[in-house]
Amino acid sequence: MRNILLFHGLLESIAGFLLIFNPQWLLFHTQPELQGIVIAKLYGIMIFGFGLISYLLSKSFEYNQMYKQICLVVISLHLIIGLYMYGVFQQRVTPHPGAAILHLTLAIIFLVIYLRNIQKFNHEQPTS
Repeated sequence: MRNILLFHGLLESIAGFLLIFNPQWLLFHTQPELQGIVIAKLYGIMIFGFGLISYLLSKSFEYNQMYKQICLVVISLHLIIGLYMYGVFQQRVTPHPGAAILHLTLAIIFLVIYLRNIQKFNHEQPTS
């Protein structure tokens, strides 16, 4: 489970950093409009920050309710982004489904890891 947060943190931090300096990579347009560049950079800043938070959280991971919910948010995020980017590809806004495939694959892999370890969350110590 810690690996979900660690891998997500590293991936999103790197992707965010790259998008900040190469915003045209978000949709791979040859002539991106100014609004697209602004939104891509803003998205890059957001995922860079979310990646750093995930990385830091992976360092002190414990099997408790908070980390369970954080892992579910990460899985859900990748599922939703994957589905959205597939729609963007279907609408021919982006020329290839790479982002959709990446995020859907991560959602599935992370979900499998989560389901294999879900019983560890049931052994929590009760709080007083």
